[in-house]
Amino acid sequence: MVEILSSSYVPNPVAKKILESAKKLIEQNPIVARTYEYVSKFSKCSPENAEKAVEELKAVGFSDFAATMLVNLAPSELEETKALLGDIDGGYEDDVVEKGLEILKKYCTSSREE
Repeated sequence: MVEILSSSYVPNPVAKKILESAKKLIEQNPIVARTYEYVSKFSKCSPENAEKAVEELKAVGFSDFAATMLVNLAPSELEETKALLGDIDGGYEDDVVEKGLEILKKYCTSSREE
């Protein structure tokens, strides 16, 4: 039995890196293999840039969950980002969302640019 020692929100590129360190598990477990395929396909930046982006997003006021979600989705427009965030954490002011978009532009690619 596996004991869970801690948990945290992890952006897709970091999850990909974690799974790559367990190659044998990817080969043996179809669920892990599909998860690896998903995070590989939808990662929009390197693991290092994802971690930097999450930290900077948190520094401007986003929660762990919201920061991770933004890195995973990498929206590029204000209205799109506000729609994705909805009422998470009670909502975010436009100036905070705009700072978030600047951070995402710095570290992550938009799905429209791929």
